[in-house]
Formats: sequence, structure tokens, C-alpha cells
Amino acid sequence: MVQPTDAFRAVERSKVYAAVVDQILRAISAGTFPPGSALPAERALADQLSVSRGSLREAIRVLEHAGVLDVRVGSGTYVADGGRSPTAMLRAQAAAIGEHSPLDLIVARAAIEPVCAAHAATAHQPADLEELESALREQARLTQQGEDPTGADLAFHLAVAAASHNGVLLALEQNLIELMHEQTWSDLKHRSRSRVHAAEQFLEHHELVLGAIRQRDPRRASQLMSMHMSAIEAGLVAELEGPDRSGG
Repeated sequence: MVQPTDAFRAVERSKVYAAVVDQILRAISAGTFPPGSALPAERALADQLSVSRGSLREAIRVLEHAGVLDVRVGSGTYVADGGRSPTAMLRAQAAAIGEHSPLDLIVARAAIEPVCAAHAATAHQPADLEELESALREQARLTQQGEDPTGADLAFHLAVAAASHNGVLLALEQNLIELMHEQTWSDLKHRSRSRVHAAEQFLEHHELVLGAIRQRDPRRASQLMSMHMSAIEAGLVAELEGPDRSGG
């Protein structure tokens, strides 16, 4: 077993605190520091990593906020009970490069997008339906051809928000879509969509949402969008916990 004193090495000066976060996560993931165990004292750890104590504190702050570490004043810094969970690890990795956790992002989407769908069902105009149908046709074409439907997928969600004719909801959705261009989200969502039948499932969900909007059924539109968000979240979590492309 790797000894705690051998778990770290000096890091490059560029992106110092992000590199510190990465090394601590690797040590925890490898089992060098199991949940409940204490990290070396701040001064000793900073010396071992050849970083300033300020950079180390910033890394520890990120890891504490992500739920990886538990900082106990007057006692030390410990690996939290859930510190090795994929959710905590992902949140820390994203924060270290200035991005947001995909799982945090899907929580925000689940709060906003069903509301957008409900309002779209009552407020849409003929031109909105045309925009939704256009995005859906492009998504279907790309999915059937085995190409990446991300652009059309996002266009559909933006069109739903636009169809709500609520400027605040539209602005919120635009912000969410901007966050979905972050690399952490893009990478994990791409892997999730690559799971067997996932792309086809997401397309089917969009078709159902459009049907409810077209029928001016706000309750069903909201429920279907919530179902869609839950499916996306389940795919992301499954990919984090262990890729499996053999299922149906």
C-alpha cells in the first residue's frame, strides 16, 4: 500500500491549486486516504507539494465545498464520509478548472425546464411550433445517422423556453445552455448519450414534450420534461458509477 508520506509530489507552478486538487483526489481515490482519515498537517503538505500554503488552502476550500474534505477547526483536515463518491469527486474536478458539476447543472435544469414547458403549452404561437419541429427534425436526422445531435438537442430546449414567451425564463435557459458548453458537462453528457439507445430515448422524450405543448396541456408538458431531466440525470450518474454499454 502507498504510504501517506509518498502520496504526493511537487507540482508545476501553473494552475497550482488545480493541480493540488487533482493530486489530493487521486490519493483519496487510490485509497491512500480512506474516509475519516486525516491529511498531513497544512505546513507539511504544502512543503511536500512544493506549493504555498495559500494555494493549498484554496485547494482545500474547493474540496471542502465539494464534499470531499471535512475541515475541523483546531483538529485538522479529514476525508469526508462521502469524499470518495463520484458526485463529490466530479464537483471538485469541475470547480478546480472553473466549471460547474454536471449534476449540479441538471438540478438547475430540472427546476427551470419543466416550468418552461408548461408555459410553452399555454403561450406558444404557430411560429414557435415551427421552431420546435425544425429542431426536432434535425435531432432525428442526426440521431438516425449516428451523428452528434447536441446542437439540435440544445436548440429544442431553447425553443421550448422561447415558446413560453417569458423573457426571464428564456434568459435563464440561455444561461443554462451556456453552462452546457463547459467541457466537464460536454464530456460526461457525450459519454452518457453514447450508452445504448440513450440518444433515441432523448429524441422520443422531446417528441412527447412537443406533443403536449402542441395539445396545450401544461401539466403533461411539465411532467414529461421532468421525466426527461430525470432520465438525463440517471444517465450521468450511471456513467460516473461505471460505464455500461451492453444494456438495452
